[in-house]
Amino acid sequence: MADGKWITGLTPETPVEEAARLVLTVRFEVVRRYLPLAAEKPYEDSEYVHQLRVGTRRAGAALKVFGDYLPKKHLKAAKKSLRTLRRAAGGARDWDVFVENLPAARPLTTAAGKPALDFLLGYAIGERSAAQTRLVDAAAEAGPTFAEESTALPDRVREGRGDSPEETFGGLAHKHLDALFAEFTAAAQADPTDPADLHQLRIRAKRLRYAIEIFAECFAPPLKEHLYPAVEGVQELLGETQDAAVGVRRLDQLRELTSLVIPEEWKRLRRGVQGLVRGLTAKLKAGRAKFQEWREEWEKLVAEYPLDSLRLVPELVGESPA
Repeated sequence: MADGKWITGLTPETPVEEAARLVLTVRFEVVRRYLPLAAEKPYEDSEYVHQLRVGTRRAGAALKVFGDYLPKKHLKAAKKSLRTLRRAAGGARDWDVFVENLPAARPLTTAAGKPALDFLLGYAIGERSAAQTRLVDAAAEAGPTFAEESTALPDRVREGRGDSPEETFGGLAHKHLDALFAEFTAAAQADPTDPADLHQLRIRAKRLRYAIEIFAECFAPPLKEHLYPAVEGVQELLGETQDAAVGVRRLDQLRELTSLVIPEEWKRLRRGVQGLVRGLTAKLKAGRAKFQEWREEWEKLVAEYPLDSLRLVPELVGESPA
């Protein structure tokens, strides 16, 4: 559990309050560990920012799962501080990825592309520096609140306040995963092709993935061994597709600005930048094709391993929704 990914030591019969304390403790610890590293030593290792970003997402997912068992005031404060940290870490991470990928981009490795490489690296490092300032500010703004709430929240877990609160971890697992699994599968079967729709599917994949990491021990091994890798794989695939789409938009805006402000310099930069845009556009097309292949495999997986057949203690809840 060092990275807060898989939650172990729980069973379907574990009381929800006990499970909530364990999950929240594990997830919050990752954010507390990486926040100072990402704010103070971001260039020592880019993984610090990456792990902070992922850690805030997993912690946010845990708050959604156990929200009905937490005091509303403290839940709201924890969510707000996590959101501030996640957005700041996301901005910094996006520029880290952009900078890391530039030197390997084929259109920029030629003599004609070298001016564009130098220009884009300078531009990206400037943007990364600005993103780091925002991350430091976010850490100063939201860090103390998060530290206070995340330390106290596990001990503030109490009985759910819904009309029919789940009494066991297994019951809560089935309730959450049934809905997330159905939503994700329906979105995938809709066969999205537009980048915005694919991005929404990626968000659903992340939600399902982080929930599986919490609830995996309430289900038979195929959930973790077969379905989870497929969800993780499409999240990564769609992430690369989204990065390409964002890259095209970013370069188009930069091209327009540069050609207006320094038109003479644009002549030297044009070949490399336009070549990079073509490469990213091709990556978008390839990503859509790979998604179609994934979709076919996913349909086979859900037919072979329907979620309701993987429940370890199906009698904990009623029939699955149709």
